[in-house]
Amino acid sequence: MKTVRKIYDMSFKEKTVELSNKRFNINELAIELGIRVTLLYK
Repeated sequence: MKTVRKIYDMSFKEKTVELSNKRFNINELAIELGIRVTLLYK
């Protein structure tokens, strides 16, 4: 069975980078955004 990859638009990526620079706890940010923590470090 093939898994479906999510594609995030550029505005979501830019907003996520801004928030990650402002926040201390990246794990909480990932939970709020509904994504895996490892995606924030790519």
